[in-house]
Parts: sequence; structure tokens; C-alpha cells
Amino acid sequence: MRRALACLVLLAAGCASTARPIDAPAVAARPEEPELVAPRFEHIFMMPVERALAEATKLLVEHGWVLHEMEDPNYLLTEWKSDQNGRPAWGWKSDGEHMRYLVVGEPLAERQSIVRIFQMKRVSFSNDAEIRYDGKSGELMWKHMEMAQLEQSFRRRGAPVDLATRERDTAPWVELDGAVKGTRDLKLERDLTLRLESRPSLETLTGTLRLTRDGAFFRDPSFYLKRHRQEVQEPCERKVAGFQPLLRPGLTVLIGEPLGTREAPAAVGDMLCEAAGAGLGVTLGLAISRKEQQRIDTYLASAGGPPDQDALLHGDFWRKLQQDGRGSRAVMDLIDRARALRAAGHAVAVVAIDTELNHGSARDARMAEAVGVARAARPQDVFLVLAGNAHTRIVAEAAWSEDFVPMAKHLAEKDPGLVVLELGYAQGRRWGCDLAKDGELECDVMGLTPGPLVASPPEGPPTLRMLPELHDEGFHGVLQVGTLSPSRPAIALGGHEATPAVETPGAPAPAPKVEGAVAPGAPAPKVEGATAPGAPAPAPKVEGATAPGQH
Repeated sequence: MRRALACLVLLAAGCASTARPIDAPAVAARPEEPELVAPRFEHIFMMPVERALAEATKLLVEHGWVLHEMEDPNYLLTEWKSDQNGRPAWGWKSDGEHMRYLVVGEPLAERQSIVRIFQMKRVSFSNDAEIRYDGKSGELMWKHMEMAQLEQSFRRRGAPVDLATRERDTAPWVELDGAVKGTRDLKLERDLTLRLESRPSLETLTGTLRLTRDGAFFRDPSFYLKRHRQEVQEPCERKVAGFQPLLRPGLTVLIGEPLGTREAPAAVGDMLCEAAGAGLGVTLGLAISRKEQQRIDTYLASAGGPPDQDALLHGDFWRKLQQDGRGSRAVMDLIDRARALRAAGHAVAVVAIDTELNHGSARDARMAEAVGVARAARPQDVFLVLAGNAHTRIVAEAAWSEDFVPMAKHLAEKDPGLVVLELGYAQGRRWGCDLAKDGELECDVMGLTPGPLVASPPEGPPTLRMLPELHDEGFHGVLQVGTLSPSRPAIALGGHEATPAVETPGAPAPAPKVEGAVAPGAPAPKVEGATAPGAPAPAPKVEGATAPGQH
């Protein structure tokens, strides 16, 4: 029955044929809600189907829908709602259009699923009156049932008489069985996608988190970055359009990212190279624990060979099992670009600005302090700071705390010329961490969908688009980088190759092999004390994690 219902709806609406992410719409000159069009490919959620359907249930309930219990957990079905257009009959508005929702979840793999939402409609006609022709007057005559008989019928069923007047009720004599017309509800599907793929990413501070062993002797030569083999640093391959007008001595630019992508560190590396090529000193600030500063300085002064890379990755920040995206291969490559520029004679420095000891506003205050100290030491440098976008917005307050004061707010009070950029991107994927329903910390490849403020074209070189004025959410412009792809932890022995453009339907993404970690596919170990920025106390079961917000 349920399968037949789903097939009927699919025949009426049509469905996408091949499992592949939806092509993201291009961004307009001014951010606006993108036009929704039927997908050519199904969007795959990187999570179990039951988790996606649980969020779909919350979404429907928040919209006022009541769900029926279904034997098959992969289906959700709401009760009917009516939008009556017919003539009232003793309190009932029985004629008109009726609507309900059918949600179909399709598991593809343990962490891959598809969710389709169908809006089902039909027009029904009641039998609460008869139309008769008297043969004389030429007029249609209405013959109604007696009011007393109607009330008695309600009382016999034990229902109050005024039950019939409630707008949400459908008249009991209205027949709603049979064929219905179903169409994909693109708006509701996009709302669900944003809820599932725009959620904050936990930032795991080292604290008491488990570390991997030192497995440098396991690494194959293919693991290491190859830039150290170049005798002379190559010219910048790409320029970031729109960045040149901003360049000046003493400029500070904060770039907020969702963490765990290839594209954000690569674009910042292009800005770093461009500023250095313009003859300016450049300092790069990264959301890495300050405990790693000595290793970073040593690496910048090194030749960048395999032993030097092993020494850089020996720090606790890189070796914790719960990697949140800040210690990605792309970030490691960004540090190596800074090393190569410095080896070529450019004045380049890298500063670790994060802390492992503080949470919430205290942590952001310490991050701002670290930036201030580095700025005072090199006042004429172009200072580029890459961090999670909860820290890089000038607006104080966050969805999880009204008292949260981000790093950017502290810096803007001392530097009116501060420029804050939000990452603009097209729908893609990243590496990140989130809390599962059982409280375990799950770090893996996740989907990422932009809201209208940061939606950008899927292709093209990095482009900086400045806004006419500071946006309400606390940034001055958007650094557009195209479709996002995940950058796995730098300590992963494999999985650093580019993501295939076309996915095989139902094929799970390969899990990276992490030194000393649990077997691929096994759940991450439980840890204690995770908090969101500004949270007064750690949340249960995860220690030292903070959740930057994103669109």
C-alpha cells in the first residue's frame, strides 16, 4: 500500500534519476533567495536515513502537521489539511482542496541517504446536500438535512457539536481515498537541506581528547607535499579578483570559513601569494593552538622535506583523533605555501592564534589578543586571518548565546579599517565534526549547503565581492570559491585525492586511514565536554569543542 502510494506520487511528479548533488544556483549581484527548480540529480545526505528523517519530522511538526504512524520507518505521512472553498453547511466547510505530505527516505549506505518530500493534493466534494430541480421555477433547489438529525449523529459518536467548526478538521463524510496528485515540494526540501547541512561544526580543543600514536614511519612517499622539490617558488598561479584594491600596508582581513574544505585555505593562499608578490610583508593567522607555534616556526625555516613535515605533524593539534577541519591537509598545504614564499625571499610569517584552555567569549578574547600581539610586532604587514566564521563576525551575539563576543568584535574596536569576509560557495562537502544522537562525536565527510547570503557560482576563480555596507550578520564582503570539496585530516594516510566529479549511486565515500585511530567506519570514541562559543559550561559528553555558526 505504502509502496503503491509512493509510486503513484512519483508517476505524477517525476523524480531525478541519478544520485548526484544538486547543481547550486549562481549568485546574483545582490544576495537573494535563489529560484527553486526541479533537480536533475538527487542530493545525497552524508548521514543515515533515520537521522535525516528525524529532522524532517521536526520540520513538519514545526509547520503544524500531524504525522501518522507508519510501519515502514522510511516513510512519513501527515494527516490531511483542508483549504475549503465550497459553501458552508451548518458549520462544515466540506468542499475544497485537501493537502498532505509524504516523505520518502531512501538509504544508500550507512552514511548516505536521499529524502524526497511530496505535497499531495486532491479536490473533494461532500454529500451534505442534494441539488434538485423543481421543474417549474427553473431554479436549483437545495434540500438539506435537518439540523437536529445532524446534531444527533455527532452526539451518538461522542463528538461535541462544535467539533465541526474547527478549521483543521475535515468533514467525516468527505471521501479522500483514491488517486491523488503529488509534486516535489522544493521549498520544503531546501529547508530540510539547510537544516541538515548548515548546522554549526564543532571545534574540538585538545583537552583530554585521545591522540594517535606517532606513526611517521608508516607514511608512504606519496603522502608528503612535493613543493620542497621546487628550487624556486613559482609565481602565483591565480589572483583573487577584487582583492587588489584592498591591498595596503597595515591591512587586516578576517576570512570566515565553515572548516574542512580544500577551497578556503587555497583561496587564502592565493591572497597570501598576491600580497607577498606586491612587495608587502604578510602575516598569516590560523586557528591553531599556540602550543604549535614553535613547530610552525621551525617548519617555516626548514626545507619542507618529509622529515620536516613529520615534525610539524607531531604536535597534539594534528594528532588528536577528533579532527574538526582546522588540522586539514589543505591547512597544512597553506603553511607549506607560506614556507615556500619565505624561502623565495618574501617577508612571510605564520601565527597560531587559538587556545586550548578557554571556551566561548573567553576563547575569542584570547584569540583577539594573539592577533593584536602579532599585529603590534609587524604593524605594516598585511594580516590575513583564517578561522571558523563564528569568530570572524563583527556582530556580538550568536544563535546559541546572547552574551557571546566574537574575536572580530574585539579587533574591530581597535582597528576601524578591519575587513571581514565570509566564504561564498556552491553546494558541496567538507570534513567536520558533529554530535550524533547518542552523544558520540562524529567526524567525517559532511554535506554543506549555502544560504542565499553566501550562495556563489559553482565554477570560476576565487573572487572577492564587497558589499555596499556592513551586513547585519557582521561581514563586509564575500570571498567566492565555487563548489566545496572536503579536505581530510593532515594525518590521514590516504584520501587526499580530489573528489570525483560524478558519484556512483549508493557508493559510500572512502574513509581516510588515520594513524592510531579506530577502524574505518567504526564510531568515534566518546569524549567529554563539547561547548558552543559563548556557552557558560561544557555540554555533556564532549570536552573542548566549540560550535561556530554558519549560514
